[in-house]
Amino acid sequence: MGKRFHKNSLYIFLLRVFILLFDLIGLNSIVLLLTYVLNEPFELNIVSIIHLKYLIISHNITWIVLSYFFKTYEKNFQIIYNLKSSFKLFFFHLLILLSFSLLFLNSIHVNSIFIYLYFFCSFIYLPISRYLTSYYLNKLDNIIHLRKRVAILGDGEIYPKLFEYLKSEDSGYKLIPVLPKVNSKNITLTIFEEAILTAKRNNISEIFSISMPLDDDMHLKIVNMAEKEFIRFKFTPEFDMVLTNQFKIIVKSETLVVDYTKEPLEELDNRIRKRLFDLIISSIVIVFVLSWLYPIIALLVKLDSKGPILFKQLRSGRKNVPFTCLKFRTMIPNDIQDTKQAEKHDYRFTRIGKFLRKSNLDELPQFFNVFFGQMSVIGPRPHMLNHTKQYGDIVEFYMQRHFIKPGISGWAQINGLRGNLDHKMMEIRVKYDLQYIKNWSIWHDIDIMFKTFMLTLVGDDNAY
Repeated sequence: MGKRFHKNSLYIFLLRVFILLFDLIGLNSIVLLLTYVLNEPFELNIVSIIHLKYLIISHNITWIVLSYFFKTYEKNFQIIYNLKSSFKLFFFHLLILLSFSLLFLNSIHVNSIFIYLYFFCSFIYLPISRYLTSYYLNKLDNIIHLRKRVAILGDGEIYPKLFEYLKSEDSGYKLIPVLPKVNSKNITLTIFEEAILTAKRNNISEIFSISMPLDDDMHLKIVNMAEKEFIRFKFTPEFDMVLTNQFKIIVKSETLVVDYTKEPLEELDNRIRKRLFDLIISSIVIVFVLSWLYPIIALLVKLDSKGPILFKQLRSGRKNVPFTCLKFRTMIPNDIQDTKQAEKHDYRFTRIGKFLRKSNLDELPQFFNVFFGQMSVIGPRPHMLNHTKQYGDIVEFYMQRHFIKPGISGWAQINGLRGNLDHKMMEIRVKYDLQYIKNWSIWHDIDIMFKTFMLTLVGDDNAY
């Protein structure tokens, strides 16, 4: 199990952060308490306070640097194993801290009683820190599901090892044993379908299947069925099974995982990067553009026609969860606005609405959606709910585009795929959306954002 796997789990990420914070808070408290107790007969003067400040600073820097070197907050999180790494870190930390104190600080801070007490208290505190963090994080996990809920389908020699690994806290998963232990020889498409429905009922986000069909078409069909329900289907075959080159092979805890849908944004670090990018860009637009442009456009919209300034419509968000998408109103109020998409010469357009749509200024309020986490600056465009239902049933892999947040602009849009699209064009748009998801990078987002801005300046024939 490597560092890369930890990046995919919110639970492990929070565990790393919380243990580090607990350690620093506890160890700093011990230093302050011992300093106060040992100085109690005498009043702390300004020199002692300055020495204490440097002691605390060196104490924190040493611990953080050494923890990175020993990978204390990246390795095995089963408490007994993590403590071994922590105690190793502590010995080197104490040695460096003692050397620093002897060279630069007052002897009152480095007398033998201080060292003995700090050593004793820290050795007691470190295990307490691990157990408290684990206990309260598990309590939180039961409420908001920090760990991905997973299940195992099938049976075989690999089952006990996979079960043990997924059951461990160190995996970052929460194993829900609700799927049958079916022998690979008896597996059928019906069993896969029933497993997906069972997983959906139990709020399971990933299925690890030991039973692996040898037929590529069946693989794709199973993956497509699962992803329509927003469930990842991963195969963990026996070692004597034949693997095709359409599937990526990943090693997790010495176990092969055949993953058809490995994507950059499955990694937590990448999701954090994308979210920070969204927050920075949306904050800049809201503060420096919308702060003065919003009142101007709002006034023009109100003067042009009766109705609200903003057009609010339910759209399909991440994992097909509906959200209220914001736009400046560009049409007269009508009864078909939630079912009929705009056409090139739509009679419903207002005069200012035509300009707003052509210049993309009608989309500016969606930066509020981005700021509040409902959308991203770049991503697949959100569709109306009835369109999601319509195309989800007839366009292959359509629902995969909902594994990430929808965007104000996207890879499909800068390649001319905008406006009212028929079935064939929707298939092409989905292809572009999935290309974006599978090849995401922060630089790709910046490139799409820049090209969107340039298209806005020069005009886009497909914008209406």
